[in-house]
Parts: sequence; C-alpha cells; structure tokens
Amino acid sequence: MPDKEESKDSTPQVRHTLGELAARQLAVTTKTVPMMEQITPRWLVTFLSWVPVEAGMYRVNKVKPTLPGTRTVECSPDEEIELPEIFVDYEEKPREYTLSAVTTTLDVHTRVSDLYRSPHDQIKEQLRLTIEKIKERQERELVINKDYGLLSNVASGMRVKTRSGAPTPDDLDELIAKV
Repeated sequence: MPDKEESKDSTPQVRHTLGELAARQLAVTTKTVPMMEQITPRWLVTFLSWVPVEAGMYRVNKVKPTLPGTRTVECSPDEEIELPEIFVDYEEKPREYTLSAVTTTLDVHTRVSDLYRSPHDQIKEQLRLTIEKIKERQERELVINKDYGLLSNVASGMRVKTRSGAPTPDDLDELIAKV
C-alpha cells in the first residue's frame, strides 16, 4: 500500500516508494541483546555461603550460653576415673526461616517471536531478562526483607546513624572503621 505523506501545502501526496525512516526500521542492523535498566550486577549473592535446604525450612540451632556441669574432658589411659556428665543444651525455640518463592509469568506473542527472531531469539532473550529480574528480586530480599534480610539482622553495635538523609562517604567510612 503506498505511503501518504503531507506536503508543505497540507495536501496529501501519494508515495510509491518506501520512505527513509521506514527503510531504516526494516534494515538489517547490528543489535545488542535486550537490556533492562533495573538489572544491576549481583555481587552480594557471590559472598554468601549457600546451604541446601530440604523441606523449605532452615533452622538455626544455637547452643544455650550456659552448659550445665563441668566442662572438663579427661584423658587417662591407666586409671579408671569417674568422668563428669555434661551435655549440650540447645535453644528450645530456635529461629526458623521458611523459604519463600519468587514467581512471575512470561508472555511472548507468537507474532513477536516469529517475526523478530533474528539476530536474537526473542523467547530466549525474554526468558533471560525474566530470570535476571527474578535474581534482582532475590538479592533485594536478601538485603531488605523484614524477616531475614541483612539490614534487619545487623548487630546493634554495627549500626551507624547517617549524618543527614542518605549515607554519605563519611558515614560509610565510619561503618568500615567498626569492622
């Protein structure tokens, strides 16, 4: 179908060729993979030690601060001596973390995946971006979640009040000095 273009005197002109802008849109160009501004480098997850969690629950088994009895261990191969009885007592109600799921839905129209599959497979790229967004959410939860996030579990001696508003380099220097 011929393109219609407005002339300077506002009368429509019929074009029988593809316009420059449309030709540029249809041209084969070198394209980058799709990117999102919200995705940041994930360095935090690499510093944490990961433990396989079965049954979706992680329990922190802590020993009570006081151990009943004496804490001596005897080593005497020649004599039979009576050894003191000791046991290690655990907290009755240890802290438990229930795993939470991060879910989403990816919807790619077949027209998009069929028409725009070159040079990048649209389904593959959309899936990659979705996975990156899920990982972004995972790291966010590790930092700010009120139940298990790092900011919620900071020892009171390690907390630093900012001088005003958002942390400044001086505030961060004070935090580093505490380590």
